[in-house]
Amino acid sequence: MKLAIVSTLLAGAAAFAPSSVSRSGTELAATRAVKDGPPKSGKKNLTFNKGFDDPVPPQAEGLIGVLPPVGYWDPLGLAEKRSAEAVQRSREVEIIHGRFAQLAIVGFLVPESYAASGAYGDDFLAPTGTALEAFNTDPIWLALTFGIIAALETVRILQTEPGNRVNAGILENGLYSMPTPERLEELKLKELQNGRLAMLAFAGAVAQELVNETPLLVNLQG
Repeated sequence: MKLAIVSTLLAGAAAFAPSSVSRSGTELAATRAVKDGPPKSGKKNLTFNKGFDDPVPPQAEGLIGVLPPVGYWDPLGLAEKRSAEAVQRSREVEIIHGRFAQLAIVGFLVPESYAASGAYGDDFLAPTGTALEAFNTDPIWLALTFGIIAALETVRILQTEPGNRVNAGILENGLYSMPTPERLEELKLKELQNGRLAMLAFAGAVAQELVNETPLLVNLQG
């Protein structure tokens, strides 16, 4: 009944049709294949695509995100119909949209919690208290938010080249310690999966609030 919860459950069980990513020296994954036994060394089995019956097209070889229970999941054969460059572009878009979706979920929960507590007055996100009310009550702030996002995206595009636009420069700027190659691939996989989950959850949250005009937290608690 609650679309946000259903979206969350679906995201945990399936991966989208994957897109290509630059192949690293070691193909990695965060989970062992379905048919493989327990790792003999006690460490994670980080080999991709073993144990899955679906063939992987050349354009999508070495993908991260090929996980059980669905394995390589591309029912429409989109990767087979596209060039390797086009598949790479799809992966870039997927990662960027996943990042924005994660921020968007926070952008739902935080304002709605303030509206529920009355921290910014009774007219904040009135009358329903949903984040979507910002289009009616705070259009200027909403426009500024979209403007900042557009500016950041413009800078990212100008400072990067096609095929290499998924790195936000966090590691190079020293905000985190440089991980090992295996750890870096594991973090990339986690980001991809969290982004997929967030995109489904965001779609479910928007649809739910459009249907019953009830804040997301109330939907989850009700």
